[in-house]
Amino acid sequence: MKLIELLNRYIFNLETFHNFFYFLGTPAGELLKRSIELIFFTIIIYMIVSEFKRNKKRRYKYIIIGFFSLFFRQFIMSMILFSQIFGIYKFDRFGIAIFYVDNFLESIALILLVSSFIFPAFKDITKKYQKTVLVSLYFVVIISLLSYLFYKTGIINYKFSYVVMLLIKIIILLSPFYMLHHGKSWRITHRFSILLGFFIYLLTPLLYFISMIIYGYVEPKIIVSQQPLPFIALLLLMRSVYLTLVDKAFLKTRLKKSEEEVKHEKEMSKLKDYFISLVSHELRTPITSMKLYLSLMEKKQFGELTSKQKKALNTIINENNRLGDLINDLLTINKMESKKIYLNITDFDLNEILDKLYFNLAKQNGITVKNKTPIRFDVSGDKVRLKQVFVNLMNNAIKFSEKGTTIELSCGKNKKEWHFSVKDGGVGIPEEEIPKLFDKFYQVENVVIRKTQGIGLGLSIVKHIVDRHGGKVEIVSDMGKGTTFTVRIPFQNNNGK
Repeated sequence: MKLIELLNRYIFNLETFHNFFYFLGTPAGELLKRSIELIFFTIIIYMIVSEFKRNKKRRYKYIIIGFFSLFFRQFIMSMILFSQIFGIYKFDRFGIAIFYVDNFLESIALILLVSSFIFPAFKDITKKYQKTVLVSLYFVVIISLLSYLFYKTGIINYKFSYVVMLLIKIIILLSPFYMLHHGKSWRITHRFSILLGFFIYLLTPLLYFISMIIYGYVEPKIIVSQQPLPFIALLLLMRSVYLTLVDKAFLKTRLKKSEEEVKHEKEMSKLKDYFISLVSHELRTPITSMKLYLSLMEKKQFGELTSKQKKALNTIINENNRLGDLINDLLTINKMESKKIYLNITDFDLNEILDKLYFNLAKQNGITVKNKTPIRFDVSGDKVRLKQVFVNLMNNAIKFSEKGTTIELSCGKNKKEWHFSVKDGGVGIPEEEIPKLFDKFYQVENVVIRKTQGIGLGLSIVKHIVDRHGGKVEIVSDMGKGTTFTVRIPFQNNNGK
């Protein structure tokens, strides 16, 4: 506590700060300020140049020019101040000339700095924007030269020429506010810091200008009080540049990470395709052999079977067929997701894809099939793939229909499309579950439905095939009454797709 009291008493007090700011107003203090600014300019220019080498954006080039112009101005004036304080030659004869050079270089540097920061808002009209900046530079050069010449010839006095110089800087520092109001300011990142920086920098010439108009000179108190303002303004501008570069680095890191994730996903997808293809091939061979021998057993090629043996054989045949369908579903969905399936569009009779096997399967399960399809119903599409749609919808309807109920098949068409519907006699599907039906491996969380076998690929395959035809699948379900699946396919030309 005593240490804090001593610091507050002898160091962090009003008189100490007043003396410090007064010191900053002296040539030695001015040299210290400019030297510190030179260090910061060197750091920020190095950062921007490093980024510009990696990413040659025009904006970075303009910001480099803007900060380098300020660096050049501070370097020239620091050398002169250093010589005045520590050197032999004091430049007393060139006091007015040095004043004009300092203000001229600052005005030029401010134009370049302002234009570099607000350039993104006008990059759609780059050439017009560049012409505006060049006109501004010419204007400052001409006004500065005329002001100096008029002063030297006695046409105007020092006070008037100083007011002109202050007015030029005020106009330059107000320009970003006006220009961003008419440009696409949303393109400029961290624009609040940028505008705040220019506003704080504006306070110094504005206070000097007001003082010159009212008093005819700059009040010493104003000179002392404004000392930290340009430095704070430059820190804010440098902060915006730093944050921009940090954001850029962060985005690059995110992009690189995303690219690595995409690459990993592609590798995993290739591995998955290879795995499914390999497993399917390896499984198909024994399944085919099993089907052959089961068929021979069913035909009593190995002798008569007892009733129990026949029942067991039917169970094995059904499970073998289910496993074969599962492998086909996996291969189909994998090919569709990798876009390796192409459609062969032809005209055909819808009855050609209504597999009678499933009519018999429904009958075996005590389910009646009511087929309202006309004897001849011409449609278009990929016949093989649309048969898969019918098989999956019919298989789905049989699995979820109650014994003694009816499955109803119907169809229709207009000039643009044709449709086919399968209505089952099941328990229905909750409304909130319907959007999820086409997800891979999804099954409705229903006690009755969960008793049925399957892994939830059938409807996903239906959706993929219908989507490839440019059609859609509609679902209408009433709890306790059943569900209707309607497939709508637009008529297409007879060409591959």
